[in-house]
Amino acid sequence: MDPNQLIKEIGSGKFRPVYYFFGDEDYRKKEAVKFILSHYISGKNNQLNLSKMSADKTELESIIGEIAAIPMLGDRRLIYVEDVQRLKPTQYKKLFGYLKSPPPETVIILSSPSVRTPQKKSAFFREVKKISELVQFNKLTDQKTRARIIRHLQSEGYTYDEEAVELLLSLTGGNFGGLVGELEKLSLSQETGSHIGLEEIKKLASSYEEFGIFELIDMISEKKYENALKAYNDLISRGSSSVGVVVLIGRQMINMLKALEGRKIAGHPFWVDKLRRQANLYGRERVVSAISSIAKTEKDIRTSLLKPNFLVENLIREISR
Repeated sequence: MDPNQLIKEIGSGKFRPVYYFFGDEDYRKKEAVKFILSHYISGKNNQLNLSKMSADKTELESIIGEIAAIPMLGDRRLIYVEDVQRLKPTQYKKLFGYLKSPPPETVIILSSPSVRTPQKKSAFFREVKKISELVQFNKLTDQKTRARIIRHLQSEGYTYDEEAVELLLSLTGGNFGGLVGELEKLSLSQETGSHIGLEEIKKLASSYEEFGIFELIDMISEKKYENALKAYNDLISRGSSSVGVVVLIGRQMINMLKALEGRKIAGHPFWVDKLRRQANLYGRERVVSAISSIAKTEKDIRTSLLKPNFLVENLIREISR
């Protein structure tokens, strides 16, 4: 089952006794829990009959005891158990055995975070499949993400450039939670009826390291050393490490060399087109020289007594010439 099918079922009043949420989109899982709660338990007291637990932090006996408890108010309860994949085989078999006949007035949602989703061939997955309705939360496709962005822009009365939509699409990468956050920031920062271009999205995108690296490379390509240095220090102030920035610059330069040699580059079309423009501006000789300087700086950061910031600033000065 996918999230759309889940919404249709819940909207029609059909509830499964046990669900298992898994997949790449953690934000959508949490939103689905809220959606089920609002439809399964009506009224202002629905939060009183919602229990959230983590299988990683709660004893198995306590989880089973909570599932078995009777509702405090009303006649329904919703139990949400996160990190259920952390249970040992003897533990999840005991829990799943109990969930073969769960209390009739209770809906149980088991969930695994995206970074710890068990493989579908695993013993855990085979067992959880027997006692629950599986709901897989994948990232949105580019087509669906673009449609949501445009729908939001139109609902706010914005006019927009296609390039701005493509940049926002590439930054969120199908991550629904990230998309919601960026659209909320856009609504807060722009008045109804405003025009949304690249500059408006760039202001929103300041927290994205990938975006910061592209901007930094732009300044380096254009030999704007002072601006490149400011961009680098801005990345550091927002939590990036000196080593991490050097690695990302190196990766970018290698992709620029691929572009100049006509080789295929993986990535969103917006970034690939931008990278090709940067490569043509920079030139093959400068790219090869920069790659060599970056490798030396990476080694110096590991072995030299000089501070990493000093070494990276010198690198930026050198490759901006």
